[in-house]
Amino acid sequence: MISEMSGFRVRFWGVRGSYPTPGPQTIRYGGNTTCVEVEVGGHILVLDAGSGIIRLGDELLQRAAGRALQMTLLITHGHSDHLLGLPFFAPLYQPEVSIAFFAPRLAGREVKELVTPLMSPPYFPVDMHRLPSQRTFHTLTGEEKLIWRVGKEVPALSAKRQHMRAGEVHVSVHLSNHHPLNGSAVYRIEYGGRKLVFATDVEWQDHCEPAFLAFIEGADLLIHDAQYTPDEYNTDKQGFGHSSIVMATEAASEAHVSQLVLFHHEPTHDDEKLDALQEEARKHFTQTSAAYEGLEINL
Repeated sequence: MISEMSGFRVRFWGVRGSYPTPGPQTIRYGGNTTCVEVEVGGHILVLDAGSGIIRLGDELLQRAAGRALQMTLLITHGHSDHLLGLPFFAPLYQPEVSIAFFAPRLAGREVKELVTPLMSPPYFPVDMHRLPSQRTFHTLTGEEKLIWRVGKEVPALSAKRQHMRAGEVHVSVHLSNHHPLNGSAVYRIEYGGRKLVFATDVEWQDHCEPAFLAFIEGADLLIHDAQYTPDEYNTDKQGFGHSSIVMATEAASEAHVSQLVLFHHEPTHDDEKLDALQEEARKHFTQTSAAYEGLEINL
């Protein structure tokens, strides 16, 4: 089923990094780990499968109301905070659901090898191989582009230089080597002259890499890792594979993006701390917001 929505809408279901932090101190921003839904050109794309994907799964099945449901799951990397919700993603257990998994090769493993152990004994009581949903697995090298052509539910893998035609949805991949130990994928989604970039779990030592800046150049919306304060980063967080709020605002400014959303919040930062970080970030890049569960942005 192609969604009836033909616009470009972004919904945040999980915005934390490292581990879930439910409780009274995280009510406004939320405590679930990374998961962002993108409804674009009538297609459903899901960015990462942290604990936020659990509620998303229930919502997707309610919307489908028993009809066939086709979706694409774009995985940035294999760390647990980006995958821990997958075994509890309700659409996996429905025969009318088709899910296409995409991820880079990590530690020499293809995407199927990456996700299958999460739902295999002795780590989980249900074996993924026996699930009733339809699943396909695709490993990305960074040299290809995913293209949803008009009227097609399933993306085609094409050369990165492929030009966009009216009505198509394009997803490009930039592979970053700065997240220990195996890197992370940055995704760019384009549709109808609009551009979204999802850049979680990235870190820049002295200055943003030219290749990364070129990849995010002119984005209408940049979702960027901003886990640490500058003091936290400079004191003892260097090399952890995450950015500070200053690093995120510098990337947004240098790449001339229109809107920045701070993402992958430090689990020890409560709502008041995130309020303060949002205000501080706005001093460096005015069009900045801190991601919270339930946030929706129409591009």
